[in-house]
Amino acid sequence: MYRVTLLEKEVILSLKELKNYENTFAYIESLIKQLGKNRKIIVHEKRNDKWEKFGEWKLEQ
Repeated sequence: MYRVTLLEKEVILSLKELKNYENTFAYIESLIKQLGKNRKIIVHEKRNDKWEKFGEWKLEQ
């Protein structure tokens, strides 16, 4: 299970939990189009009943 969060200045704009690895990255690709200044995508993966950071995407400045 993956949790994908779109943030702007640490405020959550959207949060979605997905079970499928492939669907998770398809969703991330759609969010990348929404990235702008002060926005980032953070992905957590559920391992051993705990959410652990899996990755982070943001525009290079």
